[in-house]
Amino acid sequence: MRDVLIVTDAKKIKVLAEKTRADILSLLRDRPMTASELSMILNKDPSTIHRHVTLLKEAGFVEVIGKEGNEKLYGRTARVFLITPYENDANALVAMDKIHTDEALRLYKIFIKAGFEISNKKEFINLIKKFLSNFESLSRDILKKLEGVEINRLEFIRIMALLALINSPKLQEEARRLRELLGLGD
Repeated sequence: MRDVLIVTDAKKIKVLAEKTRADILSLLRDRPMTASELSMILNKDPSTIHRHVTLLKEAGFVEVIGKEGNEKLYGRTARVFLITPYENDANALVAMDKIHTDEALRLYKIFIKAGFEISNKKEFINLIKKFLSNFESLSRDILKKLEGVEINRLEFIRIMALLALINSPKLQEEARRLRELLGLGD
């Protein structure tokens, strides 16, 4: 399994727009599973799970890593997927909006759990979504060139920090308002 997989292809990104497929990828983060296990956990018909797993496999997000009895054992192809469409495909943008909403909600919960008092949840979430969208748009050309390059987790963190630095002049207003919402001084 790779540490990081950069995905810029709109067709592959659209695969993630469906909730069941996103749930399957999330479950496979913990450990490899069979279609029967995924079916029981997600309370879905096994044929439905097979169809979704096949689409994830064809898109390169899931692979067969072994067998458990008569069943295939599925695992993720990477620990981290960096999803950023290279083209402005309408369906990929819809998928990205859903992904950004989910990420923004998770970040909100993380900051609340850490003890931050965020004065305006809706504004915070919208700013995070806007930031993620703008950050990906500004980073698009660099990430496209990195697609297919083997990157470990530490290198991924460093690349993200570098991209944040490169893009920081263009994201100053969002950063200023997020600092205010988090109660951080200048």
